[in-house]
Formats: sequence, structure tokens, C-alpha cells
Amino acid sequence: MEDKQSKFLEDWASAKNVEFDNDAAKEAYLYRANLFKDAIELKKTPDRVPIYSIVTFAPMYVLNVKHKDAMYDANVLGKTYYDFTVKYDLDAANTPVLCSHGPTLDALKYLLYKWPGDGLPDNTAYQFVEKEYMKVEEYDHLIQDPTDFMLKVFMSRIAGNLKPFSKIGTFYGLHEIGLSNSLLISLGAPDVQEAFMALLEASRHHFDWINKLVPHILKTMSSGYPFGSGGAAKVPFDFLGDSLRGTTQLMMDMYRRPEKVLEACERLVPHMVKMGAADAHANGNPLVFIPLHKGADGFMSSAQFEKFYWPNMKAVMLGLIDEGCVPVCFVEGSYNERLDYLTDLPKGKCVFYFDKTDMSMARKKLNDIACIGGGFPVSKILTGTPELVADSTKKLLDEAAGDGGYILGIGCSMDEAKDETLKAFVKTGRDYGRY
Repeated sequence: MEDKQSKFLEDWASAKNVEFDNDAAKEAYLYRANLFKDAIELKKTPDRVPIYSIVTFAPMYVLNVKHKDAMYDANVLGKTYYDFTVKYDLDAANTPVLCSHGPTLDALKYLLYKWPGDGLPDNTAYQFVEKEYMKVEEYDHLIQDPTDFMLKVFMSRIAGNLKPFSKIGTFYGLHEIGLSNSLLISLGAPDVQEAFMALLEASRHHFDWINKLVPHILKTMSSGYPFGSGGAAKVPFDFLGDSLRGTTQLMMDMYRRPEKVLEACERLVPHMVKMGAADAHANGNPLVFIPLHKGADGFMSSAQFEKFYWPNMKAVMLGLIDEGCVPVCFVEGSYNERLDYLTDLPKGKCVFYFDKTDMSMARKKLNDIACIGGGFPVSKILTGTPELVADSTKKLLDEAAGDGGYILGIGCSMDEAKDETLKAFVKTGRDYGRY
């Protein structure tokens, strides 16, 4: 039986459907993409380690572009991300869609974030607004029908202009003419109609935004740079805690109603898989970004991790692998106490970018299991000297690179950076990170 992941990865690394500026750009793309492919598949002694760091507002920060301008002008955002990629010559580019689009958020009256242009200074990164968007008595609604819950309850609470969605009737009535009355009447209410108009306006903004970004994205690839992600997903426990219940409430739920937490996480697994895989296949890029939040050391006990977090994390990862994708877990915080769990995965099928995890330990535990990456403190980029960064980069490579299966990167997603130290980081990685 054909390995779906191997084929998808090979198609991506061989640059199918990419039109290049010239032969040199094609050669550069193939070289860079295959560095990642070799690392993911744990190939021994490739040419050198690939270099990639996840960024959000760092491109605007180092290139002196106003953050608000990037969020409200697609061409500013696309050009800034492209210029950042070329200037620092990373082996993979970041997608500009991570920054979202101000007019889209304005049209929705989006409440889940604050951003430059909506309550924050013009040169500030956006900020998450955590609240209890799902009440405790609504677990059963989420479990029984996640899509219905997301449409009528969640969307009505996280977007001010979509509040009337809470009045929409059940869509199941559409299967018979006589049973559709309540739904159609609810959809005809003036405030519900206005809510749909707001959603349409937001979608028009977003459609225009992505069409303006596409030339910059294509230019990045045609210049020789693959993208470091093709889609995104979340661990169900994080989905519950980050966006629905809120951290404090979910922590109490683990004690007060553990069976509901477990049932909800299990119910969300296929939706997280579908979300990540759909975008990856649409973009022709198998790398699915998964930020890990609430499973970190010190956030919950090992017993709680084993019960509440790891089973649904593993299920999402295996589901993505079955879809031919590569789960790329962004391990925020420390996973020193979790590394043994990560060994229980198919070999050479996923990536773990680490933040504060002991990289020597990660190399030892995961050496023949999974590709590892990251581990460089962003604090040294922001406050160190080029000499300090170079020395620290060499030390990290000695600890983590092994004889393959490592991607050099910063341990967090960068909203800020410093030109001279970031250049020193990349240059040292390229010169010293050779096999």
C-alpha cells in the first residue's frame, strides 16, 4: 500500500505546480525543501540542518513597517513577509495569513482578539482576549452537534455583528418541506439577515485580501523558498481551554466534570483532523502546524496529561498522518516530563519544535522517532550580541543536531527581532550546522 504521507511530502519537495523565475530559483527551492524532507524522514547525514523560525510581527518589526499598516493593507503585509524571507534567507518562508486582516475583523466586530487598529497601539502585536465563551451547561450541545454549537453559540459570542446567530433554528428541518418553517422564519428575521450581511461583508474583505496576498506568496515560491506550513490544527483540549471554556474554567472542569471534558475532546478530534488536512491539501503543502499550549510541564500533572491531553493530541496527529500530512507540533513551554509519551508515534512521521525543553534530552529520547527543531531562546536574539548568538547557536547544534532529523529554529513565534543577532543566528547555522 502506498504511503500517503511519503507521496505528499515528495510532491511538495519536488515543487510540483511551482513556476520558478529561473533555474537557479528552482534549484534553491528543491535544495531547501529536501533539507526539510530529509529531516522529517530522519535521513542520516544530509548536507546540513535546515533553518526555519516561526514569526508573526517580527518581519514588520525589523523592517520598520507599521503593524497596523500590515494588518490593513494586504500588499504591505505580503511584501514585508517576502522581504523578510529574502533578507534573512531562511530555508522556509512563513505564511503572511498568520497576521489576519483588519477590515475582516472590523466587519465582524471580532471580540476574541485585540489588534493594532482596534484598541491597541499601531505597532503592537495582536492580543488574545480569553473569556468563558462556552458555559458549563453547554458541554452537551458541543458534544452532540459541534457544528451547530459553533455556528449558533460560539460565533454569536465572539463576533459582535453575529450575535443574532443565536436565534437561528435547526437545519435538520430542511429534510422535509413542512418541517423547515422554524428555520426559514428564523433566517428571515431582520437582525439575523443583518448578521448574515455582516458575515458576507467580512468574507468579501477576506476574499479580496487573500487574492492580493497570492501574488506575494507565489513570488516567494518562485524565488526559491518553500513555505514552512500548509495548514493548522489544534489539540482538542487546547481548543476547549483557549477558545471555549477559558483556562480557569477548564482547569476546574477537570475536577468537577472530567467525563464531559474527555467526551468533548474525543468528539472534536475528527474536526481538528479535517481542518488541518483540508488546508494542507488545498495548499499542496503537507506540513500542518499544531501549537501546543496547556499540556506543558507545570501546567498540569503527568497523570492529568496522560488522561486529558495526550490521548486526543495523539489521535489528531495519527489522523493527520493517515490523511498524508505531517503534524508539526509547536511545543510551547517545556516538555521535559512529556518526552517519553512522544516516543509512542510512528517513526519519521512528525516534527516537534521545542521552546524551553532540554534539547539534549529531546535528542536522546526522540533520536530515531521524530524530527526535532527549535530550542533557541528568543531572549538572546532580542538582548544578546552577535558573538553570544553565534556561540549559543553552535552549542545548540552540538546538543540537538545529531546526524540528521533536526531543524534549527527560535523556540517561540517571534513578534520582535534584532537584525544583527538574527543574521548571526542564520549565518552560524548555515556555516556550523553542516554534517
